[in-house]
Amino acid sequence: RSALGAAGIAALVVATLVPSMGRSSQGYVVGAKTFAEQYVLSALLRDRLQAVGLSATARSGLGSSVIFQALKAGDIDLYVDYSGTLWANQLHRTDIKPRTELVAELKTALAKDNITLLGELGFENAYALVMPKKRAEALGVRTIADLAAHASSLSIAGDYEFFSRPEWAALQKAYGLSFRAQRQMQPDFMYAAVASGEVDVIAGYTSDGLIAKYDLVALEDPRDAIPPYDAILLLAPKRAGDERLQAALKPLLGKIDIATMREANLRASGNDANSSPDAVAKWLWEKVGGR
Repeated sequence: RSALGAAGIAALVVATLVPSMGRSSQGYVVGAKTFAEQYVLSALLRDRLQAVGLSATARSGLGSSVIFQALKAGDIDLYVDYSGTLWANQLHRTDIKPRTELVAELKTALAKDNITLLGELGFENAYALVMPKKRAEALGVRTIADLAAHASSLSIAGDYEFFSRPEWAALQKAYGLSFRAQRQMQPDFMYAAVASGEVDVIAGYTSDGLIAKYDLVALEDPRDAIPPYDAILLLAPKRAGDERLQAALKPLLGKIDIATMREANLRASGNDANSSPDAVAKWLWEKVGGR
């Protein structure tokens, strides 16, 4: 029964992958992970390729390890990942290096598998300690080092895995953080909670549009306790020498700053036609340079 079950699973996997591999031979497949920012970026990349006459489709809902392996195998042709994610998950590195050095090492390591790190989009989506801007100004808090002096009288909330992640351990080690209370919350609720004063600080995400919506501020990390998570564009091995593909994508490199990505993510959090990935991708392209 075990052998038959394994054979059945293998057949299902092949049945799932073969159609997508067929599509890949006919055009470009843009991958996306399982959250709104990724859906918007994959739609943006698809649109850029189509704008220069290249056939492209988006394939969304892929987890971090699945999407990388799909790229490596040529099941997808390109996608946006984050430098810190690849540094930890694919290179299995625990040390933290400056942004430019980390990206350079990552590019060299990926090249060994013939994966092209084409470049950075211009923003990062990293963990950050976030609090209301007015509260931070009243306390004289601009950096996490400033926050450490007040932490013992404040409460902090994070998502369900943050306090077990290496970023939290690194923050505690670098700044000696010790809060009065520590809570876990669903990410969707954290921003409203800190804005209303239910908690004082949250472990948010730097490109989240709710930072702007609730007039919050992401505190600076002067000791670089949190690794960089720059959004980077990766190409599959079979596309390494594809000059037409690279020429279509290079105009996007360095063009999407953190404020623009936050606004795009905020737009994507709505419930109307203007919040669809396609609509937000169109807005984003017009924002960063137009057609």
